[in-house]
Amino acid sequence: MRSAKARAQILKATRTLLISSSKPPTVRAIAAKAKYSPGLVIQLFGNKAGLIHEIFRQSNKDLLRVLEDKADTAQSPEELILIAIEALLGRDLAFPQITRQIMAFTWSWGPEEEAKFRETLKDMSAIIANSLVSHYLPQDEELVRAASFSLINIYVGILRIALQEDWSAQEVLERITPSVRLVLTGLKHMTGETGTP
Repeated sequence: MRSAKARAQILKATRTLLISSSKPPTVRAIAAKAKYSPGLVIQLFGNKAGLIHEIFRQSNKDLLRVLEDKADTAQSPEELILIAIEALLGRDLAFPQITRQIMAFTWSWGPEEEAKFRETLKDMSAIIANSLVSHYLPQDEELVRAASFSLINIYVGILRIALQEDWSAQEVLERITPSVRLVLTGLKHMTGETGTP
């Protein structure tokens, strides 16, 4: 019970420090803010990368629920993907300081942290893929999964620029929509579907 309380306080302290600073907080600063020892932070999360990944993972649990709820309301494949992107932007632009720090850490994570991050991306792309397969392209699941994973990675690339340029969610949507249409057009061509994306 004590470790669950400590984890929650350490995560809260980390979020607070990430929001208030342009540089990643040290383990000592996190421990001081949470009123625990640096040793306990390391014991519970392994290292700072593990702590940052846990913040990302927790935010994704809420996001995945939102995506699952909204995915079935789309009237077309393009609308489905743009709904998913809007949900992602709602999370990623709400606290850009945290998003920047998480993205910065992805460049320095070791193989174990990278494997966890990759699984999270797969979870996000799976929601899009499952909705596309169940509503639009049931016979081409493998191609749909590849297209969905490509779209998530396009999103991450554009998000990096958006964070540096301070783009609004609308500006991101305007810039990513041509890529969404391109991927969907290619997917429809490869699966033999006709009509507009």
